[in-house]
Amino acid sequence: MNIAVISSGTELLKGSTVNTNVAFLGKKLLEKGLVISRIFTVGDDPKELYSAIGTALETADTLIITGGLGPTRDDLTLEAVRCFFALELELIPELEEKVTQYWLRRHTGHVPKPVMRQAYCPRGGKWFDNPNGSASGIAFETEFDNKIRHIYLLPGPPREFEPMVETSLLPALCAAIPDEYTAGFLAAGEGEFQINQKMEELFNGQDIRLAYCAGAEGTRVFLTANDKNTLADAVAAARTCIGPHALPEGGLELVPHLAAVLEAKHYKIVTAESCTGGGIGAVLTDFAGISSVFKGGAIVYSNELKHAMLGVSEETLSAHGAVSGETAFEMALGACKNLQADCSIAVTGIAGPGGGTPEKPVGTVWIAARTPEKNREKEFHFYGDRRTVRERTRANALLLLLELLEER
Repeated sequence: MNIAVISSGTELLKGSTVNTNVAFLGKKLLEKGLVISRIFTVGDDPKELYSAIGTALETADTLIITGGLGPTRDDLTLEAVRCFFALELELIPELEEKVTQYWLRRHTGHVPKPVMRQAYCPRGGKWFDNPNGSASGIAFETEFDNKIRHIYLLPGPPREFEPMVETSLLPALCAAIPDEYTAGFLAAGEGEFQINQKMEELFNGQDIRLAYCAGAEGTRVFLTANDKNTLADAVAAARTCIGPHALPEGGLELVPHLAAVLEAKHYKIVTAESCTGGGIGAVLTDFAGISSVFKGGAIVYSNELKHAMLGVSEETLSAHGAVSGETAFEMALGACKNLQADCSIAVTGIAGPGGGTPEKPVGTVWIAARTPEKNREKEFHFYGDRRTVRERTRANALLLLLELLEER
């Protein structure tokens, strides 16, 4: 399957809106063993969209267009697509009712004609429900340049786009792939190059397709095969090869796995954060089930609060400084004691761009993790800008705690 994506919207070209849809879509497709081959961004101009569609279909058999399905003057996608492919549109009664009810929730009187455009679909096509907006998704098959093409139109707002990708687009795409199965897992804390070397050697000469997605938490490994049993055996072999850092099959995110480990041990966790400013707590609470194990945390950016809230001694701060293993240890200890939890994560470091010294340059971070059985402090030297340092600190703090919890 050769997939091209066109994002429509002048706001994307001006930089006033960040195009998060492509990143989200790329990640979700990769989880299914699919990769985007070409990406286009065009303004709210039919000619630009015509040109992008024509160029995309030079190679793509599957085209996904996002944005431009709403009721305003700059929402031109459906009309442009209709003209390009010479389609006939038809009014869908179910969509007419939906659009009408959606309009009446916020307005009174007759539904304007531009709003009712959202109730039309190409004849013979399908529509995807959008519970978060009035514009539905559209899917149709057409012949272009003597080849069958699969076209998908989705709304642009991320709060509408992302759920529709999960519930409608991905199932439709996967159904179009005959006899192909994909599974994946996270190799926590492992680099992409090292994982690639291991996997390529392990599956050399076998009909197993491999894909990787590197991130701060590690490398996500995706395996694709034409047979379910072959795929199951390959995943088991890959996880054995990688070792204890490999999450279970389907485990692509670190936080849900960490939460499951904590819950199995009946442990509660708290955080003590300096340089990440609450970022670890934010990452944890992005997972809807985290309340069963996460109590909360303390943001202690200043030395005064490290002492007052967590009991870090003034002698430790004076002798070793805020960015030290000793301070991280006392932060983790104080968090467990004062916030009454079984486990804790503590981080203190220099995120930059200023504040570094020859002895402790920018990117120096101390992370401490504590469980009822053991504790550990570890020094890191991260490279990159402030955002990168903080991101890698968050990920490695979670990884350090998981390491302690899973040690035999």
